[in-house]
Amino acid sequence: MVKPDSALRRLMRDTGKLLQPYGFEGAEPTWVRVQPEGVATVTRTRIFRTFTGGQQVLAFGLGSWATPTAWWEFHNRRNERLGLSPIAIEAATGPGLLSGEGLPEAPEQLWSVRLDPYQPGHIQPGDIEAVRVELPRRVHTLARRALRLLEPDAYLEELLAQDNPTEATREAIAVLRGDVVDNVEGVGYAAR
Repeated sequence: MVKPDSALRRLMRDTGKLLQPYGFEGAEPTWVRVQPEGVATVTRTRIFRTFTGGQQVLAFGLGSWATPTAWWEFHNRRNERLGLSPIAIEAATGPGLLSGEGLPEAPEQLWSVRLDPYQPGHIQPGDIEAVRVELPRRVHTLARRALRLLEPDAYLEELLAQDNPTEATREAIAVLRGDVVDNVEGVGYAAR
């Protein structure tokens, strides 16, 4: 018998332990690995509490992203011009333009754990066990994906492979290619 908050804390401690061999540091809900190429991040999603069939259900998941150093530096220069505080590399996010494409299945899929109707206030043990069984595979997939995106030009290559790039995608491509120049008026793009 385990209460919901206790079960989630244990699962997130397990997540942190699984991320340590990859060099990630931190604690729930966010673990990061900073390296010269940028920062890789694995995070727990928001916890959603719903009722299904009169039974409380908690849903949560894991996600990951990578922030190349060039993107982080670009945003800090932009923030400086706007009079905003710089962002520490550990807290950097973005560009945020890549989905889970190329992953074996949707790692952002949420897990659901239900409260036990026969033990009020406690999670059904089978639900916790199901998450524990799947947790290592999902953590390893997300950690490897975030780290791979920090390899030289990996993020840029995935952006370039997108069909119908948006304005935000074109901006990120310019930043990661090094086409962005500082000028008197602000940030602009060099012709290439």
